[in-house]
Amino acid sequence: MKVNVTQVIDRSRVGPLHILIVAIGFLIMIMDGYDLVAMATTVPSVSGDWGIEPAEFAWALSAALVGVLFGSTGAGAMGDRIGRRWTIVIMLLICGVSMCATPLVRTMNELIAMRFVTGVGVGGCIPVTLAYTLEFMPQRVRNLLTAVMYSGAAMGTVVAGAAGPTLIGMGGWPYVFYFGGLIPIVLAVLAAVLLPESLRFLVNRGCPPAVAGSLLSRVDSTFEHRPEFEYSLGEATHKGSPIRELFGGRQTAITLIVWLAFFGNQFLVFLLGLWMPTLFTQVGISIDLALYVLALYAVGGVVGGTLFGALGDRMAPTRVLFVTYLLGAVSVFALGLSVGSIPLLIAVAICTGFAVLGSSLLLGTMTTGLYPTRARSTGIGWALAIGRFGSISSPLIAGALLSQGFSTQVIFAIGAIPALLCAASVFVLGRLTQLQSAG
Repeated sequence: MKVNVTQVIDRSRVGPLHILIVAIGFLIMIMDGYDLVAMATTVPSVSGDWGIEPAEFAWALSAALVGVLFGSTGAGAMGDRIGRRWTIVIMLLICGVSMCATPLVRTMNELIAMRFVTGVGVGGCIPVTLAYTLEFMPQRVRNLLTAVMYSGAAMGTVVAGAAGPTLIGMGGWPYVFYFGGLIPIVLAVLAAVLLPESLRFLVNRGCPPAVAGSLLSRVDSTFEHRPEFEYSLGEATHKGSPIRELFGGRQTAITLIVWLAFFGNQFLVFLLGLWMPTLFTQVGISIDLALYVLALYAVGGVVGGTLFGALGDRMAPTRVLFVTYLLGAVSVFALGLSVGSIPLLIAVAICTGFAVLGSSLLLGTMTTGLYPTRARSTGIGWALAIGRFGSISSPLIAGALLSQGFSTQVIFAIGAIPALLCAASVFVLGRLTQLQSAG
């Protein structure tokens, strides 16, 4: 008797296994977000210890982002070959060990290399953990629970901003990296011991029916395995490359506009996330206060993403994004003008996170509906890859501007440009999708 594993998972109720997967995934995302921005929180302290100008840390800030690009592509192939769980464990260990080793470096080149390795671990964890979570969640709450898990990445920035001053006060900037390294190692052990391998991966690889049945009963407590059961995923086989679905007719224009929006979005998100503390300290703001403002900026993003997602369910997401990106452009420009008043700076930073980070979450959600099912992962993957070039280039450009003597106010004013680019992109995207639906 054939059992469709996908259907059983889709109609299952949320149980202990689902909660465990979301909880561990949430913690993994927190530490990934923390480790990715840890360098930004320590640049003022490291530059003081090493006697190096903050602008010279541009490559160190970008190295992790380059590593993320390699980690994302490499871990995806690894996850399909050796399994999701062990790929997550390996990437967590890479991330943890490299973070713990970072305080041991003595030159800028060594620091850049270590941040690259950390980026590989972070980049590998994010897509595989996301895929792993999706493969276990019931259909009716799949987006909700996956979003809860994925929001940990934004919360990681909050943790970095809140814990950074305390850790630096306890033992200097190395403690920021030790903390960010030990937790992923602990999570790697928990993942190896507590998490099962992806059921869909096991069935796809032809695991014994008893193994599939036992794990399926953990997913759905009402399911009981029988010796005569045979398990399959019930997936249709398609010929041809999914990437062809990204192009052809108006779909070509839609894909290119999506890529443009992702590039501008990632450029702005990482410009703010990686350089905000340093830019604030350049105008006399203490590092503790700068990190506190960075944490509030991230909190604003979590609130904005939740609200914008709800609005996107009630009206065209492109309309929501057009307004929120315009708000983001105004907020980023205002950041540079508000550094003279701490209360005003805090309010503007929260508003900036609300608009910029919140828009980033909705942009990713909206993109899932722009491509057919067989090309959906490919479409999102390519959009994220193009966006990664924006995240890599923005710290380098900010560092170059700072080294050339541009003021904090001017750099934030320039930062408003990619927000305007995103607003224009989603406006055009809205028109294109309307034409496609009508045609």
